[in-house]
Amino acid sequence: MPLASRNAPTILVILGVTGDLAARKILPALFHLFVKGELPTRFRIVGFARREFAPDAFRALISEIVTPHAQRAGTAGRIEPFLELIQYERGFFEDEQYYHALSTTLTGIDAQWGLCSNKLFYLSVPPHMYEQILRHLASSGLTKSCSDEEGWTRVLVEKPFGKDARTAETLDTLLGTLFREEQIYRIDHYLAKEMIQNILVFRFSNSLFEEIWNGENIEHIRITLFEKLGVERRGAFYDGLGALRDVGQNHLLAMLALVTMEHPQSFAGDAVRKRRAEVLTALPETPPPRIATDTFRAQYAGYREIQDIAPHSETETFFRIKTVLTSPRWNGVPVIMESGKRMHAQRKEVVVTFKHPVPCLCPPDHDHYKNKIIFSLEPTEGIKIQFWSKRPGLTFALEERDFDFLLRDSRERAQYVEEYEKLLLDCIVGDQMLFLSTAEVKEMWRFIDPIIAAWQANAVPLATYEPDREKVLELAKHISF
Repeated sequence: MPLASRNAPTILVILGVTGDLAARKILPALFHLFVKGELPTRFRIVGFARREFAPDAFRALISEIVTPHAQRAGTAGRIEPFLELIQYERGFFEDEQYYHALSTTLTGIDAQWGLCSNKLFYLSVPPHMYEQILRHLASSGLTKSCSDEEGWTRVLVEKPFGKDARTAETLDTLLGTLFREEQIYRIDHYLAKEMIQNILVFRFSNSLFEEIWNGENIEHIRITLFEKLGVERRGAFYDGLGALRDVGQNHLLAMLALVTMEHPQSFAGDAVRKRRAEVLTALPETPPPRIATDTFRAQYAGYREIQDIAPHSETETFFRIKTVLTSPRWNGVPVIMESGKRMHAQRKEVVVTFKHPVPCLCPPDHDHYKNKIIFSLEPTEGIKIQFWSKRPGLTFALEERDFDFLLRDSRERAQYVEEYEKLLLDCIVGDQMLFLSTAEVKEMWRFIDPIIAAWQANAVPLATYEPDREKVLELAKHISF
């Protein structure tokens, strides 16, 4: 499908506008886009939630949300003009009559503009509310396009997409029944991160590396997402979900797909999503005996004392999984994926380790040397290539050196907000490359489900680790290359 004009008249409806997601990510992203002049000339934001607000009170709430971002960027003078784009519609998600009232509001905006505008419906709500909202959006006619030429409609849904393969399939069947695939935008914000996008460019725009990017030359791949933060006030959401569902089923597997996918025909959305799905389809399920030996889970001490956490919760806050790629390009290459909260250091990266030369021209008493390419998201954004050179002097001694590419100073990054800027703009123009497809979600759950089932059967006992320390890595060291 050809990309639409970025300047087409558009209305964005945020269902759940008073929630945490809208306050932390969506509204600040929209404000930044407005300041940069990236939003369509005719653009309106309609907030939809159950709380009662007078117009001035709602705008005061939005002003409070965006003011810290404006102050940091020196754009406080743009807050009032931004608020002119916003209005509020009170409604209850479970009651269809409010969707008809919302339809009247949107029709009124179209009448002011004298045309049929494009409409985005952002479900900024907990996943258990998806079904009733999606059904009401469809039955009320809100998501019906005006024509093939103008007035398209799109829905944006956040992960998690279900809690397992069965619930994901149920949600996807519902989406497929109510909407066309080109209307559905499944958000995994990691795909919009600058360094994640740079993996594609690094691989496919530099012939220097792509020719050796295969199992003949690469020994193993490690993908790590370590956070210093804990669960904090997200207990009700996190407990029963766990680290594997929260970031393993989506972020880590999406990163793996980008690192190992075949060359797409183009950087068009359909071409890239097809290649990502192919990699995930070829990822083998881990058999039960290997789950017991090649997976590890743990929970940090003090987790069960957090508000809304079950007193005997078995939810993991750390995991490590080892698997082996089986596609023709990668046959036999092992991969470790790991993530944890309350870790000793913030570290998010993909490390690609190359095989040592055979035969190895190693100096006496020196280990075989290997090259590494590290895609780092945090604490710094950059790409590092580790190589070897001779140390100056009379002896033939090697030392490790680095080629470093630093994307930018960390102070230049508005974490999470900039990813949502990109996602919102891509949704406006109809570019689905940074959004997950049905096939990708299906294959992600196919890989994850057997591991979760084995853990629930206690095939891998839940370990405990002290927060903010490295000891958990020692506990998991039996899972290695």
